[in-house]
Amino acid sequence: MANPAPKKQKELTGKHVLMWVLGFFGVMFIANGFFVYYANISWPGVEVESSYKEGQVYDQKLAEARAQQQRAWAIDAQLKRSAGDVILVVEAKDKQGNALTGLSIKAEVGRPITEAQDHKGDLSEKGDGLYTLSLGALDPGRWRVKLDAFEKDELKFKSVGQTTLE
Repeated sequence: MANPAPKKQKELTGKHVLMWVLGFFGVMFIANGFFVYYANISWPGVEVESSYKEGQVYDQKLAEARAQQQRAWAIDAQLKRSAGDVILVVEAKDKQGNALTGLSIKAEVGRPITEAQDHKGDLSEKGDGLYTLSLGALDPGRWRVKLDAFEKDELKFKSVGQTTLE
């Protein structure tokens, strides 16, 4: 029997290396382009409209924060499901644990990283320090809750937090 002819090995040439390098970097550019595009459309990154104006009232905001801390109000916000809708329930108590009544509370509920699903509204007082706002149908997950509580048109409490909706 005759020996089979030896297989010819493929040679690695400069063209092959160039194609591998261009292919690798091409995939990286496409992936990075997708991530940059998605980051730009998913969250605007804006916390305040004008940093300059926020800086102008910085000392006033510090004084308001100190006054809020001295009041030591306990304001608890929860999202609860009721008959297909989601209701924001806020319980407000002073530092002695007494119910806070007569407040005007404004709320903004939305996803932590996008403003597309934000819901804003004024809470209705139900008595005994309970305030509610119907938000309609919301998906489960993490939600950002911003609260501004006013007493006689004066901002007395400001809060930003997150809660989970089952």
